[in-house]
Amino acid sequence: MRRLALAACLLALPAVAAACGGDDTADARKAASGYVAALGKGDGAGACARMTKGLQGQFLAAVGRLDARFRGQPCARAMSAALRTIPPDQLARFSRAKIDDLEVKDAAGSFRYTLGRIRVNGRVAKEDGDWKVSCCVPGAG
Repeated sequence: MRRLALAACLLALPAVAAACGGDDTADARKAASGYVAALGKGDGAGACARMTKGLQGQFLAAVGRLDARFRGQPCARAMSAALRTIPPDQLARFSRAKIDDLEVKDAAGSFRYTLGRIRVNGRVAKEDGDWKVSCCVPGAG
């Protein structure tokens, strides 16, 4: 299960958001905040709902390689299991994370947030009309 937690951290736990401007920027920031809040609550379904299909696929592939029980399972189940492996005090840090350096252009963007000493860079993209997390790289930058 420790590897499962690592996969969650590497692929999904970073929060999200960006947008084109106007309402898109506000919507992207809401998406980021909602994603981070879902992680902080241990809400795997909520976190997956704010991820692009591509990121969900990457997360599930990584988790499936580490733990065969999750091959072919929905993102929400795998994410919930991964989040349960993270100590509550560490998970709660996501609730306090603030989205910084939000930049958007067209239908893609980037952001940064901090969890204690860990700086997280990520990307967002507009998918089916909604802003979603498309990539996150903990510790980069």
